[in-house]
Amino acid sequence: MHDRSYLCGEESCTALELERACCNEMERESVEYFFAAEKELQRQRERIQMLENILTENGIPVPEEN
Repeated sequence: MHDRSYLCGEESCTALELERACCNEMERESVEYFFAAEKELQRQRERIQMLENILTENGIPVPEEN
C-alpha cells in the first residue's frame, strides 16, 4: 500500500466528507426541483392544449407563437 497521508489528513478528510455530503444534498434538491418544475410545465402544457381546443371548437383562431 502507498502512504496517502499527504492526500487526506484527518482535517482534510473531514472537510472532503462534509463537502461530499453537501454536494449530495444539493444534487437531491436540484433533482427534486427539476421533477416538480417538469410536473408544473406538463400541467401548463395540458392547460394550453385545453384552451386551444376551446378556441378551435368556437371558431376562434389560436394565436400564433411569437
